[in-house]
Amino acid sequence: MTVADGAAAPESAAPESAAPRGLIALLAASSALGPVSTLMLMPALPAIRAEFGASTAATQAVISVFLFVFALGIPFAGPVSDRHGRRPLLLGGIAVFLAGSVLGALAPTLEVLVLARAVQALGCAATATVARAVLGDIFPDWRLARALATMTLVMMSGTAISPYLGGLITERLGWHAPLTLLSVLAALIGLAALRGLPETRVARDGLMTYGELGRASRRVLRNPTFLGCVIDAGVVYAIYLGFISIAPYVMSEMLGRPATSFGLYLLLLSAGYFAGNVIVTRLKGHADLDRVARFGNWLQAASALLALGFVLAGHTHPLFWFGPMLPLAFAQGLLLPHVTATAVRLAPGYAGVASGLIGFSQQAIAAAAVQGLGFVDTGTPLPVLTVCAALSLVSLAAMLMLERALRAQEPAA
Repeated sequence: MTVADGAAAPESAAPESAAPRGLIALLAASSALGPVSTLMLMPALPAIRAEFGASTAATQAVISVFLFVFALGIPFAGPVSDRHGRRPLLLGGIAVFLAGSVLGALAPTLEVLVLARAVQALGCAATATVARAVLGDIFPDWRLARALATMTLVMMSGTAISPYLGGLITERLGWHAPLTLLSVLAALIGLAALRGLPETRVARDGLMTYGELGRASRRVLRNPTFLGCVIDAGVVYAIYLGFISIAPYVMSEMLGRPATSFGLYLLLLSAGYFAGNVIVTRLKGHADLDRVARFGNWLQAASALLALGFVLAGHTHPLFWFGPMLPLAFAQGLLLPHVTATAVRLAPGYAGVASGLIGFSQQAIAAAAVQGLGFVDTGTPLPVLTVCAALSLVSLAAMLMLERALRAQEPAA
C-alpha cells in the first residue's frame, strides 16, 4: 500500500538521527497511557462487576466509554496541535489523564468510575495524537512506518505486562489499586515531558486557522485511500480490543480462572504483536512494507477463523482460542504501522489532522465492538470468536478496497 496522492510529501527525508532514542521513549510512554490504563483494568472487570452488582454490559462501559470519548477527542486534538503546537497539547493531555486517574482511584460508584475513565480518555486523545504527529513531523517518507513500529516496541515494554500486573494488584489490593498506580505513572511521565519534549510543529507564515484545518480534514476524508486506511485500522483494533475485553469474563465464568491467568495468556498476544513490529522496523522501502502488510491481512483472517474452528470442534481450553491469537497479533504487528503511516502521509503539513482522523476511526469502531460484545454470552468463547472472525474478513475486504483505490490513483500520479 503506497501513497499515490495529489499532494506529495516533502522531498527531503529526515535522517535516522532526527528522532533521538530519548524522544522515542518519551513519545511511547505518553502514547501508552491509554492502552496501559485499559489493559490494567481488563482483569479487574469481573471484580468491578461484582462489587457494584452491575451487569456485564454496564461494566463494559468502563472500557467502551473510554474508547468513545477518546475517539471524539482525537479529531480535535490533531488540528489543535497543528495550530498551537505539539508540546503544550501533550503536557495538557498528561495533566488531564492524571486528574482522571486520581478520580478513578477514589471512585465510590460505577458511575463515578466511568466518568473518571472519560476524563482519562480526554487526556489520552491528546497524548496519542501528538505522539504520532511528532513522528510525522520528523519522518515525512516511508520511514514513518518504521518509526511508528519502533515507538510501539518501546510502548510494549509497558503494555505487555499491564494485564498481568493489573490482575496481580487487583487480586491483592482491589480494583482501585491499578488506578492509583496509573496516577503515579502519569505524574512521572509529565515531569519527563516537561523537561525533554521539544516543539516539532512545522513553522508557517502566519497562524494556521481552524477554517484551513477544516478544509484539510475534508480533503483527506474525500480520499478513497484514506477511507480504506480508516476502515482497516479501525477493524484491526476492534478485533484485538473486542477479544481481550470479553476474555476475562469467559476465563472467570467458564473456567473459574483468576485475573492473573488472563494476564499470562494475554502475553501471547503481546509477544505476537511485538514480533510483527520488530520485522517492520527492519524493512526498507514501500515495496517491502506493502508485501508484509498484505500478508498480515491474510494471516489475521486465517488465525481468527482457526480459533473459531477449534471452539466449534469442541476444544474450549484457553490454549485453543488464545493460541491462534498469537499469529493474529503477529499479523496485526505487521499490518497496523503501515496502515497508520499511510494515512498520516496523506496530509503532508497536516500530520495532526491525519493522525486525529485515523485515531478517531480506530477508537470509534473498537468502542462499538466492545460495547456490543457486552451483550453476548460470556460463558463460552464462541460468540466473541465469531465476531472476531467476521471482523477479520471485513479487514481483508478493506485491504482489497485500499489496493484498488491505489491502483486507480497510479495513472494520475
